Amino acid sequence: MKKRFGGMNRYQLPPAVYKFRDIFAQFVPPFIIFQTIRTILFPTSVDVLILMILVALEVCFYFEWI
Repeated sequence: MKKRFGGMNRYQLPPAVYKFRDIFAQFVPPFIIFQTIRTILFPTSVDVLILMILVALEVCFYFEWI
């Protein structure tokens, strides 16, 4: 019998979670573009933080870590 290590298996999630993830992944690039323009025009630490979070999310979606 195979022992499970770590948390939940990614294939045990309901199909609605995958659908939500795919829809959310489509909205991230336009938000990155908007946030980049906003950061260039009005640079604040909050804008830079939001941009870094969005870029990290996009990298996670690209490499399918989420």
